[in-house]
Amino acid sequence: MKRLPLLLLIPLLLLFACEHGTQPEAHGEMPVRINLEPALAHGLNVTQVSVTITKGGFSHQMDLPIVGSMAEGTFTDLEMGTYAIDVAVYNDTLLIATGSGTGIVKPGETTTVHITLHFVPGGLEVTINWGLPYEESRRVLLVGNSHTYFNGGVDAHLQALVNAAHPEWRVVVDARTGGGYTLENHCNDPNTLTAIATGDWDLVVLQEQSSRPQTDPSLFYQYAAQLNTAINQAGALTGFYMTWAWRNNPEMYEPIRDAYYYIGAYLDALVLPAGVAFHNAHQDTLSFSLYASDNYHPSIYGTYLVACTMLAGIWNINPVGNSYRPPEISPAHALLLQTIAWDTVQGETHKAGQRCPLPPLAKPLEVLPSQIIPRDELAA
Repeated sequence: MKRLPLLLLIPLLLLFACEHGTQPEAHGEMPVRINLEPALAHGLNVTQVSVTITKGGFSHQMDLPIVGSMAEGTFTDLEMGTYAIDVAVYNDTLLIATGSGTGIVKPGETTTVHITLHFVPGGLEVTINWGLPYEESRRVLLVGNSHTYFNGGVDAHLQALVNAAHPEWRVVVDARTGGGYTLENHCNDPNTLTAIATGDWDLVVLQEQSSRPQTDPSLFYQYAAQLNTAINQAGALTGFYMTWAWRNNPEMYEPIRDAYYYIGAYLDALVLPAGVAFHNAHQDTLSFSLYASDNYHPSIYGTYLVACTMLAGIWNINPVGNSYRPPEISPAHALLLQTIAWDTVQGETHKAGQRCPLPPLAKPLEVLPSQIIPRDELAA
């Protein structure tokens, strides 16, 4: 049976800021309209359209009123920034379709986000503008595994790059890692939690085990959110270090990329797109390898590319021409990697494609209209 696409249009209409004290505070609206004609044409009865938007600690859910073939409603009094959007469409208690993505509220601009909903598990593509101010960070902690500590550690190379660019900043970059560690392992490791709580960090960057965002994104989301709470309680901001597809499994790229962008929007956190930089480097065209001999860990070239991407992503510093390079990397190759990192970060701050399942769904579900799962079973 054919899958049914439903088109969701979300124009973000912005209001004038209101005065609060001496600083204007900008707010906006997010009108949501869904045309249900495609569902009706296929004989489906839509009884509920649930939309949830989330930004950091803020979350709001709305059941859109359905009038005829349209479902529409408006989220009001929203702070500017990027919101994660979750949509679920029901026929009574039966889940028909889902979708998730991101949208931005930005003063002075109007944005339309096009979301296509399908029968579960759902999927979509959106284009947004977003960015977060992390430039003031002076104490940075990287939390991850061997993708962080290989080749002397991303932290050491990032420290050297930022020292070369701005020695007067006195930046400190450190790492808390464990071989094969997932974010779940870090959540259950008292040493990690103590390091986060007592380090007086400005920014803590989380790196998930390399395949988990693809194979079990719900666990990635769950423990990323738990660590984000600990980070915020310590007075720091959260970032994510996006890893890459294994060299012999390029199909990993999009699920990993999309999972990181989703959780970044969901938690209102920075995403450092090292995985996109690997993809943009076009490994097959290079005379050197970004990968170690196992084809999934980084080589020194890969680690340097990650560090350059972090320099650009955290501080908005162009790494092109930076005087620091590992001795194993030639000046020409260093310049190439610096350029790839900068171009990637500049491109990714203006777009993010989302095609990932809703966090409550433990696994993607292959569901046809005749096999729709009751909503209460999804929560089990």
